[in-house]
Amino acid sequence: MSFMGPFQTNDFTSGNGGGTIKVDTKITGLKVFRDSLFIFGEDKIFKLTGNTESDFVVAPVTRNIGCLDGGSIQELGGDIIYLAPDGLRTVAGTERIGDVELGTISKQIQQRIDDITTDNISSVVIRKKSQYRLFYPTTSGGEDSAKAIIGVIKINTNTGQLGYEYADMIGLKVSCTDSEFKSGTETIVSGGYDGYVYKQESGNNFARAATTTNIKGRYRSPDLTMGDPGIRKNMQRVIANYTNEGTVDASLQLRYDFDANTTPQPAAVSIGTGNIPALYNSGIYATSVYGQSGIPLVRQHVVGSGFTVAVKVTDDSTNPPISLKGFELEFVPGGRR
Repeated sequence: MSFMGPFQTNDFTSGNGGGTIKVDTKITGLKVFRDSLFIFGEDKIFKLTGNTESDFVVAPVTRNIGCLDGGSIQELGGDIIYLAPDGLRTVAGTERIGDVELGTISKQIQQRIDDITTDNISSVVIRKKSQYRLFYPTTSGGEDSAKAIIGVIKINTNTGQLGYEYADMIGLKVSCTDSEFKSGTETIVSGGYDGYVYKQESGNNFARAATTTNIKGRYRSPDLTMGDPGIRKNMQRVIANYTNEGTVDASLQLRYDFDANTTPQPAAVSIGTGNIPALYNSGIYATSVYGQSGIPLVRQHVVGSGFTVAVKVTDDSTNPPISLKGFELEFVPGGRR
């Protein structure tokens, strides 16, 4: 790896501050982090410290695993995330425990990781959401089939430790992307394969050069057994807790027995805002509720029964987004199979 001298252009001579650093791997990416330069290779990672060529020190972080694509390297939550052959990793985790499996932070979505191709990888961080987005669109597919992974830092309420939760994202075919603060406001932009530059985190739909489409929102919980998979659950009510920025027009559906076609699956029911909290300049007299907390509890009666139950929420509207905080399931135990 060669570097130019300070404030030089194409001058790699040592007399003007340039030089060469040798590492025994093909370099895939570089990242400055605190007082060090991390050098990511195909199968090794190194850390460079020092101020000049005379006191540069190159130390290995790991010699057993590397970074697949430099477009995946981002700083988030006081650490560096990158895509390794076995999934997403953090530099701190890899440096602390070497290359063992515990260094990965994406084992719960390993199936998605296996689908990633390294031809068109790009990534960006949304700092205000503590969110990492990894885009990997295929060359032939359109926007509707372009895939991405969203990873967000969450605190485990039981242990108090930080962890990552993930979601799929489709609809953005990104060739390159970046984020920066502009006049104190975080701005996220991405370049599309159609020659246009798009602004993310703006509006409630996909506004493209030639068309506008709604953003499809999906949430599906794990298949829950409520402690005993052998007992039939006759469902009575779902109590959903969410925060909203405006009117809500979503649908809720229960899926029984792992979506088995031998089990009757009830139709989706509509869930609205309920008691709409009054928002400045948008509250409606006799409709909005003054003094409402803004985190409504929606008590929805449901039908059906099964040995496992999953909750699915769908929102294809152009309303502002909602954030599902949690839900409770009320049921009457039935017979044992």
